Amino acid sequence: MVDQLDNLKNIWQNQGDSSIKFSEGDIFKMVQKKSSSIVKWILIISILEFILPNVVWFFTDFEATQNLYQNYGLSTTMKIYSIIHFMVIVVFIYLFYKNYKNISAENSVKKLLANILNTRKAVKYYIYYNITMAALIGIHMFYKIFNSELFLNKLPENTNMIMVWLVALGLFVLALFIFWGFYRILYGILLKKLKNNYYELDKN
Repeated sequence: MVDQLDNLKNIWQNQGDSSIKFSEGDIFKMVQKKSSSIVKWILIISILEFILPNVVWFFTDFEATQNLYQNYGLSTTMKIYSIIHFMVIVVFIYLFYKNYKNISAENSVKKLLANILNTRKAVKYYIYYNITMAALIGIHMFYKIFNSELFLNKLPENTNMIMVWLVALGLFVLALFIFWGFYRILYGILLKKLKNNYYELDKN
């Protein structure tokens, strides 16, 4: 992206009497188009993230999951988490859509810069929210399950609970890092491109 912009700038600065002319407006339009495309992909990915887990849910053993929650006293808790998550994700999808429409329609460099910044902030908050929510749900579930008589009665008499907690927490932290790495790769590339677009506009 940066190379394309630099090449276009060089052509514009050295175009001389060439019949093909590139203005600062042309550069602005190209950056706007690229930024709009990036935000559109952010919107699409966030919608897919919202839809796919619900589609997968139809192919899982719903009754077994509900029994698990009931056995460990998690039914109400998981319903609350689900409602909160649904509402927050819908808000983020709306913000991404709003940013996409704003970037596509802007004709001011200053406003386009502001919308790019707003989009990058929204994506970062989206990532932080998902990691934080996953951590909260995971810790809550571990606490309820590991302190329940149903779980404790299944363990051998001489089980070292400290080791059980350490192993479980270690695996959980590893899963969170993998989750975080997934978001870093998935959204990191798009955010980097938006950052490059911002700097290119800011230099003009």
